[in-house]
Amino acid sequence: MPFTMGKKSTKSRSSRGSSRRSAKVAPIAMPLQPIKCCQRIAPKERLFLEAAERGDKHTMFRCLHPPSPVNVNCTNMLGRSAIQIAVDNENVEIVELLLKQNGVKIGDALLYAIREGVFKIVEMLIDHPSITPEMLGTEWYRSKYVGEIGDSEESNDYSPDISPVILAAHCNQFEILQLLLMRGAVIDRPHQLSCSCRKCQEKVTEDGLRHSLRRINTFRALASPAWISLTSSDPILTAFKLSWELEKLALRENEFKDAYLALSNQCKKCACDLLDQCRSSEEVIAVLNKGNDSDSDSDECDTNADGTMALSRLKLAIKYEQKQFVAHPSCQQLLTSIWYEGLPGWRKRNTISKFTICLGLCLIMPFMAIYYWTFPLSKIGKLLRTPFMKFLYHSASFVTFLVLLMWASTEISSLKDRENLRGPPPTTLEWLVCIWVTGFIWSECKQLWEEGLKAYIRQWWNWMDFIMLSLYLTTFTLRFVAYFQMESGKYGPRSMERKNWPLYDPTMVSEGLFAVANVFSFARIIFLFQADQYLGPLQISLGCMLIDIAKFMLIFFLVLTSFACGLNQLYWYYTPDSGNPPSFYTLENSYRTLYWSLFSLTQLKDIKINNSQYFTETVGELLFMVYHTMAVIVLINMLIAMMSNSFQEIENHADMEWKFSRSKLWMGYFDEGSTLPPPFNLIISPKSIGYFFRAIKNIFCSCCKKSSFQNIRRKRNKSTEDNIK
Repeated sequence: MPFTMGKKSTKSRSSRGSSRRSAKVAPIAMPLQPIKCCQRIAPKERLFLEAAERGDKHTMFRCLHPPSPVNVNCTNMLGRSAIQIAVDNENVEIVELLLKQNGVKIGDALLYAIREGVFKIVEMLIDHPSITPEMLGTEWYRSKYVGEIGDSEESNDYSPDISPVILAAHCNQFEILQLLLMRGAVIDRPHQLSCSCRKCQEKVTEDGLRHSLRRINTFRALASPAWISLTSSDPILTAFKLSWELEKLALRENEFKDAYLALSNQCKKCACDLLDQCRSSEEVIAVLNKGNDSDSDSDECDTNADGTMALSRLKLAIKYEQKQFVAHPSCQQLLTSIWYEGLPGWRKRNTISKFTICLGLCLIMPFMAIYYWTFPLSKIGKLLRTPFMKFLYHSASFVTFLVLLMWASTEISSLKDRENLRGPPPTTLEWLVCIWVTGFIWSECKQLWEEGLKAYIRQWWNWMDFIMLSLYLTTFTLRFVAYFQMESGKYGPRSMERKNWPLYDPTMVSEGLFAVANVFSFARIIFLFQADQYLGPLQISLGCMLIDIAKFMLIFFLVLTSFACGLNQLYWYYTPDSGNPPSFYTLENSYRTLYWSLFSLTQLKDIKINNSQYFTETVGELLFMVYHTMAVIVLINMLIAMMSNSFQEIENHADMEWKFSRSKLWMGYFDEGSTLPPPFNLIISPKSIGYFFRAIKNIFCSCCKKSSFQNIRRKRNKSTEDNIK
């Protein structure tokens, strides 16, 4: 790093200092001591300090030598010593002169040199005998406090926890940080926020704010790109984990939420900057396909059993929600090439050509499934295992399932003889729906087995699948229960008017659950919108709005409950002699009336009571008026504002959000397995039988090896005991 010797102009110094200070450093504190009076500084000391400011080496040399040498550690009215002034001016000759003096106290001069980024001066200061490797890191403040390298007073410019290595990381000084690391400087990682060790308890009790600021300054150093690059064998993995940890801390320490989120975004940007360094597809593959074992020094990439790329690092990025990294152009280019593998020139075709080809492939899906069962390793079989073909056939299977649902509903409505039939036998279409649902259940079980429970429940679409399939499974179970009940002849006649059916007849309950399941099924098709660049952002915005509605419903339920209880307490005394009871006579009616009144389905006459007191009616109308004011004017508009804000946030980062969502969708089809969609996946293929016997063979071989190893170990122990005897 270039440096300047001798005198420098004030203008050049200020310009360089301002450029260096533009980097993010630790906040400078207010002076802890009052400014010294000019009369307290001796004339010779003032001359000495002014010479240090001007870079007058000869004048300083005369002041430091007999007959009356000045104190080399004297300070001006701002509390700055000569060596600190020289370091701030980047005057190497003056610093070298002062370091040769006996008893010189470096103080914050080392921190100034690191802040200015003058490598030569930093090297000279840390080579001084008073500086030890421990003092460059955790022992910096302790050594200053006991007066080893400076005054026992706290620094005016830096908090006590800002050590040289932490400041170098804050300023992102790569060369200086590397020098400090070579000299043995370390940064102790903060304990967990919930840590209850004696050291943490003492710090919190002593000063809770200082303890929190110390944690933030330490994490700011750990999140520095310079620190991550120089200390981690896997910088991208380190950035992922640290970013995730900082986001969790932002949720737990709300007082410093903005600071933690800023550091988390800094780690995400660091990972993207590292990916920017890739200059070819091979380097991108090496980064995204690297294993997740940070302790391993091997550069080999992970691969699946069939030789395809495992993309372990990309899966980890999706797990830690590194949206910027996943949406990076290099990453998206690789994903796109894998997605359309086996279909050269697909992206160059027009929309009509793509639709025609997809329609033709969907029509021959049964024949392709039969061919895949017979020749799974053929060229066509490999084509069917590509991600795009699997997505196409799974989507076509689900659309076919929806068509069957619509057809089954139309057929049932046309059969009038089943209207009053309890426990009717299933129709052909209902059997087809049952087979499709069984295929979906088997597919979800395989996904749960491959991904694991934690990864499975982390995705909201899996929750929707679970609810949908549970409703269908319950529906089929109740239908079979109702059928066998009617066959036994112990539960009344089979044909009966619906108004005379039992309240919770299994057939009636199954029909209600089947209707709810159909709603979930048709809503599930929104999942496929993630593959489209126009519908994808809308689908993401819809998901965020549903979260806003869930938050809003909590507040709305409290308001609804308060008015429902108040109106019920007011009206329940007036029991009608005849006719319908008033709308607020029971708590259930109160909830129902207040809810439907939001949609203008309740009129003012509905809350009138015959033979009631004028005061009661007035109070009731007043409460009803206040409720509408709160619910319609305040709460509904608040919900609209919340949803608009969520939509705008997604719209501001629409491309990144959509690419991240699409990548999660694509990654579900990259792994080996689940080639055939439901219901074709229910038929056991010869390949699956081969995999089953291979797994049994591997288990048997591993058991044999373990048994032989135990026998050898037993014989070895026995021979050792015989030798001892």
